[in-house]
Amino acid sequence: MKKIILMGLFIGTVLLQSSAAVASNSLTNPGFETWGPWGSSGEQVPGDWWHMFSDPDITGTRESSIVKSGSYSGKEAITGSGWGGWGQWASVTEGQTLYATAPVNIPTALVNAEAVLEVKFVDSGEAQIGQAYTVTRNTSTSGWEDLCLAQVAPAGTAKASLSLLLRNNGTGSSGSVYFDDVVADTQPVPEPASLLLLGSGLIGLLGVSKKKK
Repeated sequence: MKKIILMGLFIGTVLLQSSAAVASNSLTNPGFETWGPWGSSGEQVPGDWWHMFSDPDITGTRESSIVKSGSYSGKEAITGSGWGGWGQWASVTEGQTLYATAPVNIPTALVNAEAVLEVKFVDSGEAQIGQAYTVTRNTSTSGWEDLCLAQVAPAGTAKASLSLLLRNNGTGSSGSVYFDDVVADTQPVPEPASLLLLGSGLIGLLGVSKKKK
């Protein structure tokens, strides 16, 4: 019985630590649940995110039918050869590792669509330190797939700029790319499947221990 209790406490600790890691996401409105006010060109704007675009034809709106979680995701209309995207400041200081994850959904019809997760470290005056770090997806996805990046903040870092850029990498296709549940954290966020596997294994150990008694 004592072993079972101890193992149960261990499982609880693991799950609590995992929840804490997710909760420490330094981004606000990471799931794009809050939108407004309306932009001057009629586009919708997610709260706490800034919009970047190469021309007014690249617009963003909220999406309710294709979501990773919650009620809404973000949707960026891709036309021509332009690009659009969203950005926000992430909390990180020198020596810390910034773990960034951006789930994207690129429909098969968008043969030339490209999604880029970009991180730039800046000093207290918001001047960029060193290079920008990027990870790119330039093929369609099977539903939602993550863009992931982990990078140590260089000396002098006061914060980081996190951007999700969406664009056409050619011609001949147009449509929308979807994004949701972006994370910027100084602790690695375990995958749900890994947590489930860990929990299942520990529960199995409990069962074995009980049978031996």
